[in-house]
Amino acid sequence: MSVNPAKVAVITGGGGGIGAACASRLAASGWQVVVCDIDGERAQAVAQQVGGSGFTLDIADAGAVEALAKRIETEIGACGALVACAAHLENPHPPEQQDPAQWQRILDVNVGGSFNTCRAFGSRMAERGQGAIVTIASITALGSSPLVAYGPSKAAVIAMTRNLAVAWGRKGVRVNCVAPGPTLTPAVLASHARGERDPQTMIKATALGRLIQPDEIAAPVDFLLSPSAGAITGVILPVDAGVMVTGLWQMYGGAPG
Repeated sequence: MSVNPAKVAVITGGGGGIGAACASRLAASGWQVVVCDIDGERAQAVAQQVGGSGFTLDIADAGAVEALAKRIETEIGACGALVACAAHLENPHPPEQQDPAQWQRILDVNVGGSFNTCRAFGSRMAERGQGAIVTIASITALGSSPLVAYGPSKAAVIAMTRNLAVAWGRKGVRVNCVAPGPTLTPAVLASHARGERDPQTMIKATALGRLIQPDEIAAPVDFLLSPSAGAITGVILPVDAGVMVTGLWQMYGGAPG
């Protein structure tokens, strides 16, 4: 297969939610999409929907990430865009109830895995002198929350993004971050159904009075990967329906209207 190297986009965590929305959006923008997910069947299903390729990948396994990066470059083409979306999620709980094994897995995936992914694909971009990366963090990285391990892990992703933006900037690689707020992914909807999170409480915390759809995260990701964002790097973009600006309003009865 002969593919323009500037138009191959790799998405980790692409088997559902924000990752799947990014796959659909980028395919519509003309990218040859490669969907990677720890659930290979889901990756294949999304890839089939968007006319791309699907692979099984646990991003916490550095060797597997490096091997897949080589395979994609050989079989499909050089990666010109990366969406580092894969993450291990967490439900709210008190710090004293944190499970040590889950803590470690969250760090291994969200921090180590994000770095494994950016290093494997981003270093190749730097060697070629072109490419763009978007990491997916969370607004929990920008404040306090009961997501005891998840929030700190995403704060590390933000710091990593800024580091890589400078490290690779003069090698032609842009690295930016989108920090989603409360997004209606399948995992979050399932959490609502189990009573672990109250959607109305979350809605009250937004300026817009609603939660976010996955494709509303995919749209700025698409922009940040595009030539239109050619002068943008090292940016942390909250896409949060106004949660970050609504905080203090809660002391005065919440957002009006």
